[in-house]
Amino acid sequence: MTTSLMALVTDLVSLLDEGTLSAGFSEPLERGSAKGDVSVIRDAQDPQVLIVVVRLEIMAVPSTDEQRFFQTLLTLNHRFHGRASFCVDDHRMVYLTAGRPVDDLDPGELVDLILWTSQQADHYDDLLQNEFTN
Repeated sequence: MTTSLMALVTDLVSLLDEGTLSAGFSEPLERGSAKGDVSVIRDAQDPQVLIVVVRLEIMAVPSTDEQRFFQTLLTLNHRFHGRASFCVDDHRMVYLTAGRPVDDLDPGELVDLILWTSQQADHYDDLLQNEFTN
């Protein structure tokens, strides 16, 4: 288990540089109050393509004001310009998720993917929880 964000980033960049970043890789990720993981999965539509996925838990869908909550998530998704998006799982848990194909991914892009997405998750988990759970 990786103990720090920078150690995780360093390990991933090394694996990418060595060409050994493969499907099944999964490590926990924490930044501030945001927790999730970084994993490598096969693309469901093209199993030959590997995707690095950063997914951080934000909060459960609130039981009240659901329409405004989802409108807020859609507005934030638009502001991210495709870099990441909020999604909801079958258990009504909200995540911030970003993914990129491993092919042609350079170390700088990998670092940006992890650091930017985790920074946004740490920022928005607090804001969304304060706005929709109080």
